[in-house]
Amino acid sequence: MRECIESVQAQTFTDWELVVTDDGSHDGTADILRELAASDRRIRFHGFAVNQGACIAVNDAIARARGEFIAVLNSDDRWRADKLALQVAFLERHPECGAVFAKPRLIDERGAPFTDAGHKDYLIFEEANRSRQAWLDHFFHAGNCLCHPSVLIRRSCYDHVGCYDPRLAQLPDLDMWVRLCAHYEIHILDAQLVDFRILDGERNASAARPEVLAREPWERLQVLRHYLSEGLDGHVSPLPHPAQPPDEPSPRLRLAWTALAIGTPAHRALALEILHRALAPGEPVAAGAPELSAYLRLTGETDLFWQRHVAICHQLQRDVETLQDVVARQRAELASVNQALDLSQSRHASAEAALRDIQSSRSWTMTAPLRWLVRRVSGLRRKGRE
Repeated sequence: MRECIESVQAQTFTDWELVVTDDGSHDGTADILRELAASDRRIRFHGFAVNQGACIAVNDAIARARGEFIAVLNSDDRWRADKLALQVAFLERHPECGAVFAKPRLIDERGAPFTDAGHKDYLIFEEANRSRQAWLDHFFHAGNCLCHPSVLIRRSCYDHVGCYDPRLAQLPDLDMWVRLCAHYEIHILDAQLVDFRILDGERNASAARPEVLAREPWERLQVLRHYLSEGLDGHVSPLPHPAQPPDEPSPRLRLAWTALAIGTPAHRALALEILHRALAPGEPVAAGAPELSAYLRLTGETDLFWQRHVAICHQLQRDVETLQDVVARQRAELASVNQALDLSQSRHASAEAALRDIQSSRSWTMTAPLRWLVRRVSGLRRKGRE
C-alpha cells in the first residue's frame, strides 16, 4: 500500500489530489493512511467502519474528488512516474475521448515481473484501439480487456453515465465501459504505465475461485442487458445461428441470434429473453422471430440452469451406488469363500498332522514288514489275473 501511494507522490504531473477510501480494513492499514495523510496535505483520507464493498468505496472516493479528471488505483498496484502527465496531456488534446487507458506491466506479489504465460490475464490487455462502436461490439462478444487501474476518465463522464454498480462484484468495470462507450470514445496509450499485481493463491478479485465462477454469468447477463436498455443492439456484429429464420431480422432479434451463437450461459439467457418477448401473445410477430414451436425447441435445448447436467450427475450417482452395492455383495461372497477355504486348509493341516503322528509311531514301524508282504501278495495276484 505504501508502494501504491509513493507511486502517486512520484508523479511528474504534480497538480493532483489523492482521495483515499479505506473499506473497513482491520490490519493497521487505516492507521498508516492517516499517518500519510497527515504528512501530505494532498492526501485526503476517509475510512468506513465496516467493509461495504469495492464499488461503494470507489464511488465514495469519486464523490469526494474535486478534479476534472479521475484515475482509479487499487492499493496493491502502482503507477509509472509519467502516467498522469501522459494521460492528462492526451485528454486535453482529444476532447472527444471520455477516458484514456494504458497497457499494464504484470507483476507478482513480490513486485517481480509476472511470467506465467498460461495465466488468464497474461495477454488479455493486449488490444488495439478502435472506435466506440467497435469497442461495444468487442465487449458484447468477448468481454473486458481494459485494465481498470490504468484509466484516467473525465469527471463529467461519471456525472453523465453514473458511478460503479455496487450490485456487481466481478464485472463492475466492464459494466462501466459499456455505459461509457455508449456515449464516448476511449483510447489506450501504447505504453506500460501501471504495474498490475497478480496475487498468490487466486486472491485477485477476478481470480477463478468457485464463487467467482458462479457469480460471473449472472453479472455478465446484467451487463449484456445494457445492449437492450441503451439501444446498443445495432452496434454488435452478427453471427448466424442454425435455428435463425431466413428473413432479415430486426437489430434486436439479430442480437438474440448472435447471442445464441456466442453460446455462453449469459448470452443464451439474453437471447431467450429477447425471443420470449418477441413472441408475446397478441403482438405482431417481428421479422426474424422463430415460430413458436422452434422457440420451444430452443428452450428445451438451451440448458440455462444445467438441469441436464444435474440429471446426468444424479444418474451417475445412482450408478455409483449400484456398483457399490455390487462390490459389497462380491466382497461378502469373497469373504465367505475365504472362510470356507480357511476351514478346508485347517482340516487338511489336521489330517497331515495326524498322518505324520501315525507314520512316526512304534506300531507303524513294527508293522512295516507286514505291509510290505501285503503289497507283494497284492502284486502277485494282479499278475496272476492278467
